[in-house]
Amino acid sequence: MDLSIEERPWGDKYSDFAKWFHEVIKHGDIVDIRYPVKGMIVWKPYGLKTLRIIQRILIDLLEKTGHEEAYFPMMIPESIFSKEKQFLEGFGGESLVVEGTLTRRFNEKLFVRPTSETVMYYMWSIWIKGRGDLPVKMYQVVNVFRYETKMTHPILRVREIMGFIEAHTAHATREEAEEQIREALTIYKKFFDTLLIPYFIVKTPPWDTFAGAEYNYDFVTAMPDGKGLEIGSVINLGQRFAQAFDIKFMDTDGSVKYVYQTCYGVSERTLGAVIGIHGDERGLFFPPKIAPIQVVVIPIAKP
Repeated sequence: MDLSIEERPWGDKYSDFAKWFHEVIKHGDIVDIRYPVKGMIVWKPYGLKTLRIIQRILIDLLEKTGHEEAYFPMMIPESIFSKEKQFLEGFGGESLVVEGTLTRRFNEKLFVRPTSETVMYYMWSIWIKGRGDLPVKMYQVVNVFRYETKMTHPILRVREIMGFIEAHTAHATREEAEEQIREALTIYKKFFDTLLIPYFIVKTPPWDTFAGAEYNYDFVTAMPDGKGLEIGSVINLGQRFAQAFDIKFMDTDGSVKYVYQTCYGVSERTLGAVIGIHGDERGLFFPPKIAPIQVVVIPIAKP
């Protein structure tokens, strides 16, 4: 951004945040929004480098607390996707579906993951057998697809969610799952504090709770236009998914029980929040810990 202040087209972020944001990410080489599919943007090298730095901060926090990285397929058969009815009702309307190729129709519809509970828990029902297999703490970094019916907005509201870091856990008792919720909240607090993002945490009402969950907490920050931006969720799934996917284990007393589960996720909205909060009339401004280019001014005394 080598334009003089007079030449800069974005103006004041408080008077027209949408215009300011669009112009800043354009001139800052973060993304290009000219790709002809609404809600799907092209990440340019500088923007992607910044996003990767942010992701690394969260990944380090997850791995320090015993989370292990895995990868699960993008395509989910309808028979698996529809196992948990509330989840199907919550995500079915915004999920993309593949029914075949140009020359062949599939025997079963394949859902493009809007999130990964169903594909992961199908496999967990195979892997988890005894108390010794618990707890499970996994995360993956993937793109997810949600056909947003609302107006899209680069980085902040998209249809291809880039670099979604979703963590999923399974536990033997409700108390252990509740403790995991507290750990996840602590992880996210450290993460957003590192990025210097102010936030508040809300326990969502039943009508806004994640589909199939008992309850969830949302991390919310405020944008310059006064609107709230959800930047992370921590969700207690209870046993509903375990019952739907038959995820059971044999306890030490020989009894067979369903596991308790949690999940939590953060997307590229975090970078959008950083841009909106820290940028100004000069354009992009990144906290030093995530700036891809570091500059040090060294004063040199005259002899």
